[in-house]
Amino acid sequence: MPMQQMMQSTPPPPPSCAQDATFLVIGAGGLGAPLLLALGAAGARRLVIVDPDLVDESNLQRQVLYRTRDVGRPKVLAAKDALLRRWPGLSIEPVRARFDETSARALATDADVLCEGSDDLATKFLANDVAHALGRSVVIGGVLRHAGQVFPVRPGRDACYRCLFESLPSGDAARCADAGVFGATCGEVGALQARAALALAGDPAHDALLGRVWLVEPGGTRKLTLRPRAGCTGCGAVESPAAEVSSMLATTHSHFDTRVTATKA
Repeated sequence: MPMQQMMQSTPPPPPSCAQDATFLVIGAGGLGAPLLLALGAAGARRLVIVDPDLVDESNLQRQVLYRTRDVGRPKVLAAKDALLRRWPGLSIEPVRARFDETSARALATDADVLCEGSDDLATKFLANDVAHALGRSVVIGGVLRHAGQVFPVRPGRDACYRCLFESLPSGDAARCADAGVFGATCGEVGALQARAALALAGDPAHDALLGRVWLVEPGGTRKLTLRPRAGCTGCGAVESPAAEVSSMLATTHSHFDTRVTATKA
């Protein structure tokens, strides 16, 4: 086979339990693009992609699914075409809409794993709450500047997003439009988010990612082990966080809030 043909050919994904799961991907931007590619390569067969926006040329450096010819097209349609070029057997449902109070429950009902990678903090809280209400697993990702976070949650087992961040911040959180984001960090966080999604779907190869929050930083990746927070309004937990976690949040909450939860996809 000629070298050029070999380079253009995408090998079929290996068999995995990902083939039996439906992944709802919320946001098809800087995090959603590498996340979708990684899920396809891992053998996912059913994807629902939710995003209301169009492909913008200024974002192509981090939204690696798209080409310049896609500029001006709905992201969900461009993403579907890009994925089907690589894996024609994928079942993809593009939904050009916002994941909000009116659409969230209907979109999440048939999903096995919610993958949240939007640029909106309210959407992250909503994904957490809907996943808990429906008994679905969710992985929430975020990135700002050179740092990011991946937060996988199994309903009834793990601390949820509100166990760590009780509610939306009262002021304006830093966002990529103001602070910027490093494209390679989006790729790293999106790929890690995909691995967590596979673990939530039952792939034992990635089990080590569960039960922890993963912090991706310039110096490496750190893990934070949490227990559910007593009185959490998101999951109704009755346990309390570990003492070292409470201490960490007391001293670094402001830093953690801006570097980890403020995102741009």
